[in-house]
Amino acid sequence: MNPSLPIDFAHVVIADIRALVTHRELLQDFAWRDLRSRYKGSALGFGWNFAIPLLQLAVFYLLFGVLLGQRPRTGTGEQNYAIFLFVGLLPWTFVASSLSAGASSVLANGAIVKKVRLPLQLLPAASVLSSLANFLLSLVVLFAVLAIFGPRHPEGLLVLPLLIAIQFVMNLGFAYLLAAGNVFFRDVQHILGILLTAWYFLTPVLFPVSIVADRPTERELLYLNPMAAVIVSYQRALLDGVGPEWSRLAYSALFAVVIFALGFAYFRRSKDNFEEAL
Repeated sequence: MNPSLPIDFAHVVIADIRALVTHRELLQDFAWRDLRSRYKGSALGFGWNFAIPLLQLAVFYLLFGVLLGQRPRTGTGEQNYAIFLFVGLLPWTFVASSLSAGASSVLANGAIVKKVRLPLQLLPAASVLSSLANFLLSLVVLFAVLAIFGPRHPEGLLVLPLLIAIQFVMNLGFAYLLAAGNVFFRDVQHILGILLTAWYFLTPVLFPVSIVADRPTERELLYLNPMAAVIVSYQRALLDGVGPEWSRLAYSALFAVVIFALGFAYFRRSKDNFEEAL
């Protein structure tokens, strides 16, 4: 391996970040347009950012809390299932929406790509930023629910910026990879839905990681999923008031950096052929 390759790649990444900063107003415009398009024509508009999480919470409470009487166990004991599920579902939704929007970001803007000269890396980045804005708004609902019903662990908020940063880098890497792939292979966006569903059920959102506490092999297999440590870290922070398992979170952070590098490199190598493929 050429020892200069990592340095050269870092220079390319820095140059593209500078391009994004230079065109930050355009990036904001694309992100804002993506955000508005999600609620175009709806009566509530951006109010759905608050209504959807509350409706989800109500459904989860009735189904799992009342009808099934589920009480998942975390580090500090049994938890209300609806709140447990809510804590894991919101960051997962950030992943799913980022990947779905990112996959179609170039294809959906084909006319712009053909007619306007602009840094194409803006498009997947804008989709992920739009999903991030949705996620941050939904966290307001989650914090309100936790403040009213508990558990209350304000110290857990300190780790959230790190978790969000790891997710953002991971989501952006996947968005670049999928956006480029979807231009050349239109089945990508259809296969993505199936893969996201499978990934969801393999991530400790619906179930606590404690169910494999006495099965070390299954536990280690579970944590091969890079989102497992991230979701569990949200649960530990907000439900137990403790920090992450740092070694496991480090694996997720490393995965995020690697997938970003792969996605970014593939997107950059492919973008000159987008116009012809579109």
